[in-house]
Amino acid sequence: ALKSGDQVRLFGFAGRPSADSGSVSGTAGFATLHRTAAGIDYGTQESNYTLSLVTLDQRLQRRSLIILFTEFTDPTAAELMIAAAARMLKRHRVLFVLFHDTELDSILDQRPADADDVIRTNIAHTLLRERRIVIERLRRLGIEVLEATPDDLALALAERYVRDRERP
Repeated sequence: ALKSGDQVRLFGFAGRPSADSGSVSGTAGFATLHRTAAGIDYGTQESNYTLSLVTLDQRLQRRSLIILFTEFTDPTAAELMIAAAARMLKRHRVLFVLFHDTELDSILDQRPADADDVIRTNIAHTLLRERRIVIERLRRLGIEVLEATPDDLALALAERYVRDRERP
């Protein structure tokens, strides 16, 4: 995006916005994005999508492609995330980027050997079902979703960006 002349912004949040590179362009902007990314740390706060996406929307001056790298683990948080993302659609295009959960898939692929394995399999099935429901709801709202394995995510995102950039 930087090499092609697009403006890019890195905005990070958890319980509240915590990182904002501002809009940068050109290859020199990579250093700013790198410094901003380096300042993002893991935390235990649940993501506040409402506050953070409203803050981001206020800082953006024009229609933008919002690429949201996130995860959701419970239905309540997912509901708040969906509502906040839907509001962003009024002005922006939104793409959710998710890691495909290969660990849950591997649990489903294994034959249960004991009662604990059956419980793990049921929990994995429930989590994956809830995840598919959220993804489908996002898509029905018009929000794009890109889900890929950790090894494939970077290439899949780059291909999607180039494809969407060329779209009229």
